[in-house]
Amino acid sequence: MSDGTSAGQAYERLRRAIVRLELAPGAGVSEAQLVDAFGLSKAAVRAALARLRAEGLVVAEPRRAHVVAPLTLRDVLEIYDLRLLLEPPGAEAAAGRIAPDELARLRKLAAPGVDDLDAFLAANRTIHLAIAAAAGNRRTARILERLLDDSERARLVALRAGAASGGVRAREELRAVLTELEAGDGPRAKELMAQSIRTFRDELVESLQRAVLDLPL
Repeated sequence: MSDGTSAGQAYERLRRAIVRLELAPGAGVSEAQLVDAFGLSKAAVRAALARLRAEGLVVAEPRRAHVVAPLTLRDVLEIYDLRLLLEPPGAEAAAGRIAPDELARLRKLAAPGVDDLDAFLAANRTIHLAIAAAAGNRRTARILERLLDDSERARLVALRAGAASGGVRAREELRAVLTELEAGDGPRAKELMAQSIRTFRDELVESLQRAVLDLPL
């Protein structure tokens, strides 16, 4: 295995551990701890940490080596403000522009009955990015991809706390958006997308505020 491949795999593994909250927000981690915990080489961990620092997922601190970036309400609000600026107009632009076979694939991803949160998050991400891509603005789609990455930890916290009925309501909302996209009703798709994002944002903020209130003094 080449050093580049090893570093890439280390990055993916550590990034997943952070996003899936295996490494808790605010936790201090060292290269040695990560090498032992994940069975990675020291060089691979060092390279992975450099990428994670660049993404803002870890922060270098002199006395604790590295700290997993905390979740803040400011981050959540900024991300969702941007999503509300980008995604509803994107949904409007995507109306009538998604091929029937692609719509069928996205509907299958949004189907009810999937209780696994990891599967839901992956499906939710795929659907939102597919709608953004159909709108035709590649830069918007790339920005949205980063926003979804940046907010994934917070969304998992909220879903585990019961937001969007653990994903059930969110899937219903996505199916409703897809129905309007198929019908070519851009204004209605825009309205539903904005409503869905705004509702989940409010539940997410409530979940984070509750977590802060429950912290010991």
